[in-house]
Amino acid sequence: MDRITESFLQEFSSERQLDREKQSDQFEAFSAYCVISSEFDGEFDPVEVRTGGGNDLAVDAAALVVNGDIVSEPEEIDDLRTRNNYLQARILIVQAKTTSGFDGARITDLADNLCDFFSASPTLPMSRELRQFKDLIEKLYANSTAFRKGSPDLVVNYVTTGNWTGDAHLSSKVAAAKTRLEALNIFDTVTFECIGAREVQALYRSAKNTVEAEFQFPNQVLLPDIDGVEQSYIGTVSATEYMRLISDTNGNIRRSLFYENVRDFQDYNDVNRGIRGTLQEPRLRGRFVVLNNGITVVAREMSVVGNKFTLRDYQIVNGCQTSHVLFDEKDQLDGVHVPLRLIVTQDEDVTSSVTAATNKQTLVSDEDLKALEILQKELEAFFEAHQTEKRLYYERRSKQHSSVPGLEKTRIITRPQLVRSYAAMMLDEPWRAGRYYKELQRIRGEDIFKPGDFPDPYYVSAVASYRLEYFFRNGYVDGKYKPARYQILMAIRHYAESFPIPTKRRDLEKYCTRLSDKLWDQQEGPKLVQAILPIVDEAVRITEKDGILDRDTVRTQNFTDLMLKGVQDARKR
Repeated sequence: MDRITESFLQEFSSERQLDREKQSDQFEAFSAYCVISSEFDGEFDPVEVRTGGGNDLAVDAAALVVNGDIVSEPEEIDDLRTRNNYLQARILIVQAKTTSGFDGARITDLADNLCDFFSASPTLPMSRELRQFKDLIEKLYANSTAFRKGSPDLVVNYVTTGNWTGDAHLSSKVAAAKTRLEALNIFDTVTFECIGAREVQALYRSAKNTVEAEFQFPNQVLLPDIDGVEQSYIGTVSATEYMRLISDTNGNIRRSLFYENVRDFQDYNDVNRGIRGTLQEPRLRGRFVVLNNGITVVAREMSVVGNKFTLRDYQIVNGCQTSHVLFDEKDQLDGVHVPLRLIVTQDEDVTSSVTAATNKQTLVSDEDLKALEILQKELEAFFEAHQTEKRLYYERRSKQHSSVPGLEKTRIITRPQLVRSYAAMMLDEPWRAGRYYKELQRIRGEDIFKPGDFPDPYYVSAVASYRLEYFFRNGYVDGKYKPARYQILMAIRHYAESFPIPTKRRDLEKYCTRLSDKLWDQQEGPKLVQAILPIVDEAVRITEKDGILDRDTVRTQNFTDLMLKGVQDARKR
């Protein structure tokens, strides 16, 4: 391994707390992070997508990206279909080897294994992780009537620490592998690439950096000075230039740009069909600029040279629907211009107020705007206010902490993580925690991120989730218990604290502090979790004749009730 790749790997392993692992295992997680980050620009845990080990079919990592989000539970696919009325998927497969070159036999074997894996009746034995991924794939294809843009794309990457030179023999192996996978007739496109040291280094640098884009913006007016705003412009931009802002290097739409936009893409409802109709009618395209309300972009950094604008760390806070329709119709954009409002600010209050104001004009409900309320800022500040060893980092903006040097990335708590952990631990609904987080938040909208909520319960939920994953990662808890992680979070609270959750602030603060102190303690934390595991075992024994703990076992109210009863019985002993 060359010095640059080794240096990147060491930095990555330190930030992800993988120092104890073998270098080959670290490289699997590193490769997964680099490759998947090129397809998904949100924060994710690369350890969770690893599949390496016995019966892994030479697949070291696998991820399913549906409608722009990595999904890990079958229920999420159903929720995404319900919310968006369509499914658009990319299946990502990674094989990673710390070898100085590429092996033609490995390419052929990987293709053989994948052909079996994606068949209706696979015959090769699979690891637990691969069986779970197969369940996701089966759920996806069971919803094939929702494939609005065609079948899923398959992206296979073979990563080594050597140099890919385009050798004729290896290239023929890659071409043959791609042809075999295409012959399955279940993918819209198949990509099979070999990635060497230089390529993986470039991917890592890109993954660490905040989003950046250049575009030409000649038809603009600089607005007067505004308090809290460094610069602001209003004007019109060519739709083809606007594509540079919302497309990544692979030609996919950058869905993380809409993190602050309070609504998902609503598929082709009446409004979006009208936008598409305008773009598809040559006679009307020129009028688009006066028919559309336009786009609002907020950036934290910007440089301007002539008419060339370079944005860094930016979000599209209004215009999600327009952006998605423009992207879908990117071949029909000749002569189309879009109204654009561009704001440069470091002030989060300005960003929130702009987002609220622009979305209020488009009939977004007050419930949708909860994400912008003061609680989100309080959570971010509260998490970071703790002393170093107890500090976590709540991510209000997509990848806002990704480029912070030396920060342990496992301490970053994303909004989906927090919603699921809180629902499991504080609302006693672990069986729902596997759902798509926005759907879960909709179902329990009156109980999650309520105005006036105190930050303490959210913090202790995040602590419990972080510590449990730490115990899994470092061998304190057997990985076989991962399917029950949310049930364990619920049980931790009930086992450690027999009293109901207090409603008064001072009592609630004491309650949560006692619980978080136990979880952070180097002796009490593992001991607390270990006390829960026999309760899980007993619940599995009662509900499953074969005694196998899997996702289907734990996703029921009955299993949750058995866990609560088990905790009560254990406390009596």
